[in-house]
Amino acid sequence: MEKLLHRLSRIPLLNKFITPETFGQFVRYIITGVLCFSVEYSLFIILRSRLAISEIMVNVIVYSIIFWLNFLLNKFFSFRSKNNFKRQLVLYGLLFVFNLTVGNIVLFSAIRHVLVLISGEGSWPVLYLPKILIMFFIISWNFVLYKKVIYR
Repeated sequence: MEKLLHRLSRIPLLNKFITPETFGQFVRYIITGVLCFSVEYSLFIILRSRLAISEIMVNVIVYSIIFWLNFLLNKFFSFRSKNNFKRQLVLYGLLFVFNLTVGNIVLFSAIRHVLVLISGEGSWPVLYLPKILIMFFIISWNFVLYKKVIYR
C-alpha cells in the first residue's frame, strides 16, 4: 500500500491530492460505493420487474431510498466526519437533488435513448446498462464534492 501511495504521489498532477488520509478515504468510499451500488441496483431490478411504472420513476424511488444509507455510510465510515450533521445533510440533499435531476433523469433518458437506437428496445443493454452507467458518472464527481465540500 505504501509503495502504491509513493508511486502515485510522484505523478505531478496527483501529488497534491494523494495523501494517506485521502487514499484511506477513497478506499472506504469505494467500499461504501460497492455496497450502496449493490443495494441500489438490486432494488432497481426488483422494483422494475414488480411495479407497473416507468424505469425513470423506479429509479427515482430507489435513489430516494438509498439516500440515507449512502449519506450515513459516507459520513461515519468513508470520511469519518464529526462536523455539523445538519449542514452536511443540507449539502448532501442539494447534491442528491442535482444527481437525481441531472444524473438520474437527464442522463438516464439520454443513455437509454442511445442504447435503444444501437441495440433495440427490450435488449439487454437497454434493460441493464443505463443504471450502471449513470452510477459511474455520479460516483466520479461525488468523491471530490464529498471530500472538499460536504464532509470536510
